[in-house]
Order: sequence, then structure tokens, then C-alpha cells
Amino acid sequence: MYDTFEDFVNQQAAKVHSTEDWIQERDNWLERLDEFYRLVESFLSKYVDEGKINISRSPKFINEEFIGTYEVPSLEVRIGTVEVRFDPIGTYLIGVKGRVDMHGPHGSVKFVLVPNTASAPKIRVVEREAMEHNVAGSSPELTEWIWKISTTPPNVSYIELEEESFLSAILEVANA
Repeated sequence: MYDTFEDFVNQQAAKVHSTEDWIQERDNWLERLDEFYRLVESFLSKYVDEGKINISRSPKFINEEFIGTYEVPSLEVRIGTVEVRFDPIGTYLIGVKGRVDMHGPHGSVKFVLVPNTASAPKIRVVEREAMEHNVAGSSPELTEWIWKISTTPPNVSYIELEEESFLSAILEVANA
């Protein structure tokens, strides 16, 4: 219950502002996802141009706390009879600003959106009051986010996403 009508109005107004922040966070994530797909397509363009690889997109729905349900594209890469699927996981995650899992017949690889200087996960504790004024733990001092490959636990580290590391990752999930 609220003590006064003004307290009630202020609380409701804060919720609207918070919703707008989450919509902006989602839109930023969708832009970063598109950037990731363009990078993937550039790594594979030689093979697509030669007709050896087909790439297509299909819709997927993600439901994230605070953001709600929204549509994102998933990416399918067909190499002969082998299909490799890029499955967006979301943006409201611990330790990263976004994640896409690549699945093939022989395993999975995780791509994560992290600060450009990150070489491994760093978890930082933020007080609840401070968190209410800052969306999803975003940090003003961390402005450059890039896509990297995440190794498997328990000793997770990040590998630079370059054409060679990307093609090795596809080979890993498609060919064992």
C-alpha cells in the first residue's frame, strides 16, 4: 500500500521509465544480434557465393524477465547435408550482454557479447538500490561490446571471434 496518492503516482511513473529502459536494452540487443549475423555471413560469403553453403533466417520468440516476449531471427547454415543452427538466447543474462548458441550434429558452441577487454567472465555485485537506476547491470564505463567465443566450464574463457576461430567452431559442431 502507498501512504499517499503522490507516492503511488511516483511509483507508477518509475515503472514506465523502467519499461522504456528495457525496450531500449532489447532494441540494442537486436542490433547487436544483426551485427553478429552479418559477421557470420561475411565469414561464409566465399562459400555462399560458390553455392556450397546456404544461409537462411527464421523467426524465434524469446521471453525474458522485464523485457517480455519478443521476436528474434535464428540463423540456419546448411553445408551439404549438415545443418548448423544459431539460436539466440537473450540479453538479460548474468555476466554477458547477449548470447547465441550454435548447434550442430556433434555439439554446441556459445558466442557471447562481452566487453572488448574481457578474457574470462567477471561477476560484479551491485546493490539493489544502485541496480534500480541502471538497466541489466550495464555499466557506463564499459562502452565497447564485442562478440567472442566462450569455452566450456569450469574454466570459462573468451576467444577472439575471427574468421579462423569461427570456421574452427563450425567444424567442431558439424564434423566432430
